[in-house]
Amino acid sequence: MVNPAAASAASGPLSQTEYGSVPADVDSYGYWAEQVKAPGRVEYVDDPLGSRGIVQRVEVQPGDIDAVGSGKGERAEVTNSSDLSGFVDGQTLVMSWGLMIDSTFASPPGTWNSFVQIHASGGGNQAPVSLRLAGDEGDLSLGLFGGGDWIPSGQPQGSVGEVFELGLLPKNQWHDFVLELRFGCTGTGYVRLWRDGQEMVDAYDRKIGYCGDPALYWKQGFYRVAYDKVTRLWFSDTLRWANTADVCSYYWCSTAKT
Repeated sequence: MVNPAAASAASGPLSQTEYGSVPADVDSYGYWAEQVKAPGRVEYVDDPLGSRGIVQRVEVQPGDIDAVGSGKGERAEVTNSSDLSGFVDGQTLVMSWGLMIDSTFASPPGTWNSFVQIHASGGGNQAPVSLRLAGDEGDLSLGLFGGGDWIPSGQPQGSVGEVFELGLLPKNQWHDFVLELRFGCTGTGYVRLWRDGQEMVDAYDRKIGYCGDPALYWKQGFYRVAYDKVTRLWFSDTLRWANTADVCSYYWCSTAKT
């Protein structure tokens, strides 16, 4: 879905992970801080489909509980404390990344199975933005939470949630996601989501994030309820952009409001 001619004329990303510079089989990469139960849950390997060079493979195994505060949930995630941290209310954020799941993909049913989160500070609250894959067939959804005054621990009083059901994510192929959102704890937020150039969500006047939250941050990987199967997925480069015009020049997505 890359548009080379338009991309050459647009401004490049503000930050990117550059997995292509990481040797295959390296299990630690300094750009990310890992939140894992055991070594090897996040590795940098050759793209199994052979098209994207070195990619990030994330794996959650049964019993991966109590992984950096996950409690009874099972997780293998990475986060960044500099390039992708410190978002505040009223700020607009534009991100893109690649994702692939193969024919062996497995995930518990339900909505608490996230592969991307924009997480609030503190603990015990719902992520203001999360992308989820539920069930072994890979049922894709987008979750939003916001409103109320941020507290260091727990869900703010008066906050509201919303879920957009987006259908099954096809397996054994790469998908390019583009996310544009504006944090707005009082209802001025919005989110637009594209997959492979097709706009899937265009939602304005939403509560996204909690008033007074000092620093939201990006997470990717997988966070799930306890399950008896392995969840495995692959990410290609995660990029942050100055605006949607730049990223949509690169990825063939229209910036026109639907």
